[in-house]
Amino acid sequence: MKTSQSGSPLPIGRSLYSRAILIDTGALLALADPKDSNRLQAIACLNRIKEHRLPVFISLPTIYESHRRFLFSLGQVAAAHLLQNIYDGSLDIVRTVEDDENEGIRLIEKYEGLRLTMTDAVNMAVMVRLGIAVSFSFDRHYLQAGFIRIPPFHL
Repeated sequence: MKTSQSGSPLPIGRSLYSRAILIDTGALLALADPKDSNRLQAIACLNRIKEHRLPVFISLPTIYESHRRFLFSLGQVAAAHLLQNIYDGSLDIVRTVEDDENEGIRLIEKYEGLRLTMTDAVNMAVMVRLGIAVSFSFDRHYLQAGFIRIPPFHL
């Protein structure tokens, strides 16, 4: 039987999503903005993701939210560069479905105290639907909702 680095058995037939990471707007901004206080952590985390060859997914709501944030925080060139990087095939794009939106609304109500955005709630719904446990994010509410959040990289 194969085991992980910690010695625990690996599940048989692990899906692509069991090793996957869903990236959040905050991580994208930290990677792109030289003034972002999380930049060094984000770069180190991205390097570890690449080192482990982990698949990185992004949802359509995150693309929309990130483009808006880049456009108004970093400018039109950075926003265009973001879209080029996303659509060059380096990230796998997850298209949401109606069930994700309904689950997102339910999560917003369930975790009222976390003040989830619809983007974050739908991302959580996508993560549950696909079996993705890890979010590359700086938002603590992923942890509070029971997901693994990186950085720090601890997979």
